[in-house]
Amino acid sequence: MQIDKKLLIPLYKQVEQVLEEKLTSGKWAVGSQLPSEQELSDLFDVSKITVKRAIIELVNKGYLFRQRGKGTFVLGSVKEQDINSFISLTTETEEHPHELISFSIEDASCEIAEKLNVQNKSQIIKLKRIKVVDSEPMALEYTYLPYAKCSDLSPEDINNDLVYNILKNKFNIALGRAKLFINPYIVRNEKAKLLQVEPGTPVFEWERFTYTKQEEIIEYSKFYVRQDKETYYTEVHF
Repeated sequence: MQIDKKLLIPLYKQVEQVLEEKLTSGKWAVGSQLPSEQELSDLFDVSKITVKRAIIELVNKGYLFRQRGKGTFVLGSVKEQDINSFISLTTETEEHPHELISFSIEDASCEIAEKLNVQNKSQIIKLKRIKVVDSEPMALEYTYLPYAKCSDLSPEDINNDLVYNILKNKFNIALGRAKLFINPYIVRNEKAKLLQVEPGTPVFEWERFTYTKQEEIIEYSKFYVRQDKETYYTEVHF
């Protein structure tokens, strides 16, 4: 694999273009692992930093994904997911249920108290869950609920039903609406480890607020969703 160091085009961009051509031509099969950064560095006769930047560009374009401790792989087609599934108040069973990592009762931090519109250090229930699809983590979820509204909630409840179902059926809470915010986010440390991606990987950050019919916030959640696994859409009907 040769590049021209005399060109004004940055080296990383030339490496990116060569790799992109090979990816689009089917040189590497979907799911196959790319040569290591050191191997590519040797092949192109450039630094590992140059190769890494080219790979990051291709990850951002959706051609590749990086898996923590394993390497870089060719990305196949991503699953289309209706964005409304994150805010739907229906009670259908999840196709891919979440696995509960932790369940705790804590004093609300200033940030969470503000999000839930409760007093600082009010007791809240915190859930940490991971959504796994085909043995791979898809999304990491942190959910916060006001303890005063659902003090009898248990880990067994969470493992056996949807949060919205529990709020409606066990605690007789009439759900009114949900509001969702979407932001870009770079995962590091614990989040990267749980999602099995390299630190510094871009993901979707979703913030969801759920309101009762009386316009009280009953649930606040943050989701960190791998963008190499799903793409989101919404439809408008006329």
